[in-house]
Amino acid sequence: MIQISGKKQFNSRYGMTGMDLIPPALISSLNTLGLTNDEARVYATLVLFDHAEAKEIVEYLALSKPSVYKALGNLAGQGLAVQQKSKPARYRAISPEMAVSILMGEHEKASEQALSELKKLEQEKVRTDTEDTLWTIYGDANIEYKIRELFRKAKHHISCIIGDRYVRFLENVPVRNIPLHLTILSSSPGTEEKMRKKFSGPRAEIHIIPLESLSSPPPGVTLAEFEEAWKFLNFENILELNVDDEELLMSSAFFSKGASVLNTRNKGAVIQMKMLNQLFWNRFIQRDEK
Repeated sequence: MIQISGKKQFNSRYGMTGMDLIPPALISSLNTLGLTNDEARVYATLVLFDHAEAKEIVEYLALSKPSVYKALGNLAGQGLAVQQKSKPARYRAISPEMAVSILMGEHEKASEQALSELKKLEQEKVRTDTEDTLWTIYGDANIEYKIRELFRKAKHHISCIIGDRYVRFLENVPVRNIPLHLTILSSSPGTEEKMRKKFSGPRAEIHIIPLESLSSPPPGVTLAEFEEAWKFLNFENILELNVDDEELLMSSAFFSKGASVLNTRNKGAVIQMKMLNQLFWNRFIQRDEK
């Protein structure tokens, strides 16, 4: 049995230590807030004991003396623990509310500084890729972030053809006072009203193509092979976003349900897709309008 400062006794007969009783989720959360494993465990022990000597923490956690003294020093330096001037020295944890507030404040300052410095590097970076580079972006979260980034950086115009799968990603994009040509492939109720409300400026041109009108190829297409391939197209997965005729984001999952898109600044590819889209999708728009 080990007894610490009149606190609850801890039975080490079965090879357990106090470290085994501290929830891993707590350690993980404190790690995320910036504490090391040892600092997190020592702070948790101080909260449990209210106050303790270093040797008591060493016994309870079964950590080495240097590790405990280092952790106590770091905690005191961050203002998360208070050292009592006594012999031997005793340590007390500040309240969990204050501790978390301090750690969050440090996180916010670090985030602001990191963002500021990264933006400077972004402006000064030396491009090592050629315009022929074709990037593949995987996952809905990364795709949504890239869409927001392209809308934010657009200076002259935006052209976007988007299916049901990605329409919701437009809800958080910045609205720019530049020409916007938006074509939405969707039969979802309320989609048109929602998009017209968001992009309500006079420079926004919005067209809705119902999915049921895409049951067959556009007028004028008579190739049998094209009609056969048409059956396998997933129009809800389409995404083609052209910004300033300089950068293109397009779905690579037109024939599947995967979440991946291609991204390129290749001028030839950007202009070629723009021309094809104007010829292809305008046929459906004109047919629906008629």
